[in-house]
Parts: sequence; structure tokens; C-alpha cells
Amino acid sequence: MIDRKQTEHFKVEKNRYNEHLLFNPPKHTQEEVKTIIKELRNRHVHTVVEFGSGNGRFTIPLLQHNIRVIAVDISKASLKALSEAASGMKIEKGLLSTSQTIPNNRNEAIVGCDILHHVDLDTYLGEMNQKLSKSKGVIIFSEPNILNIFWPLFITLFIDWRVEWRILYCNYLTLREKLELYHFKNIRISGFGLFPLPLFNTLPFLQGINYFLGNVPVLKLFAYRFIIIAETR
Repeated sequence: MIDRKQTEHFKVEKNRYNEHLLFNPPKHTQEEVKTIIKELRNRHVHTVVEFGSGNGRFTIPLLQHNIRVIAVDISKASLKALSEAASGMKIEKGLLSTSQTIPNNRNEAIVGCDILHHVDLDTYLGEMNQKLSKSKGVIIFSEPNILNIFWPLFITLFIDWRVEWRILYCNYLTLREKLELYHFKNIRISGFGLFPLPLFNTLPFLQGINYFLGNVPVLKLFAYRFIIIAETR
């Protein structure tokens, strides 16, 4: 199922992730990437399918950490930009392939950032479960939380609700319900910051407090972002 509105939106270069930030990510993005890569290392995962890779916001750091990537995105323009970026950094050998669909083989891990709130969860969570290894498959995603007041304001002022409207389903209870519906196990949804993370990039002490508050029970429901982990076994 291809969302034409999404495809047309990401054909436009200004709607893709800032190319400069691919290679110079801000502190909060580095922390986000480090958290996900730590999970992959702990599970001894060396190859991932990245769902919704775009032009490389998460792909480039994965490749730089010697994790092989099969990049999946509905936007051919984004995949082309990703291949060019990886080639320019001479890390393209880790980019195993680019495709508009999740490969059929039993994958160890499917990962992504800022993508689940762009797709129909009922379509893609079921597909992911089918295409993961049944013995040790895992999904790991980082997503915004609609119940954090920052996101509705940000989308209203700077983006486009016609592209972002599925963020309405990106909240703790709905995500857990959908993951359970599609037979994922050992579900862990962690809050990642309570207040907007960019505010604390130069304030490491307050940044640490912000991360702590974002994962406190109850407060977690209103976290700035979620790190979502679920297994097939």
C-alpha cells in the first residue's frame, strides 16, 4: 500500500531530512541513535531492515557503526539521495540494498525513526511480524508522541497535518494495543525525554533530568518521544 500524499511530499528536497545533519547530528539525535544501537548490540544484530529510511537520518549512523542496512522507503527520490550520501561517505558497502518493500526473508530486526506515525499500523505491523525471524525477530522504533503538546503545535505551525495526521495514533496506549493485536511479545515502550530534546543540547545535566522524567510512570504517557521495542518470540 503506497500513500501517494507521502510519496509526493518526500519527493521535495526541503521535506526530507536536512542533509547537513546526516553527518553532523545534534546531541539529542546522537543520544537517540546510541540508545537504539545499544539495543542492537545487546542482541548481537549485525544486519537490519530500516523501514522508512528516507534519505538517511538513521541509516547513515547505522552504517557508520558497521551495521549493515537494507533500506526500505516508498520514496524513490529519498532512496536515491540516501545512496548518494552513503557513497559520498564511502560507507555504501554496508548499504546492502534499497527497496520500496520489506524483503521476504526472515529478518533479525526491523528498525526506524519517525516512520510509524506516517503509515497505517494495521497494514505494516502485521507485515513486519510476518517477515521477521520467529525465533529472535525484533522491531525497534523511535517515534514522536502526540500527547506531548509540543508535537501538535509544531505540526500546526511548521509542517502539514495532511501528511502528519497519523501521529494521532502515536500514543502509548494505542501503540501497545496495536503491537499486541499483531502478536508481538515482550513489548517495551520507553519515554525518551519529557520536554523537547533540542532545548537541552548544551545543558547536559538538565538533559539527563529530562530523559529521566520522560520515562517516569504516568509521566511517560506524555513523553516527548518513545523508543519502541517488541519481539516476535
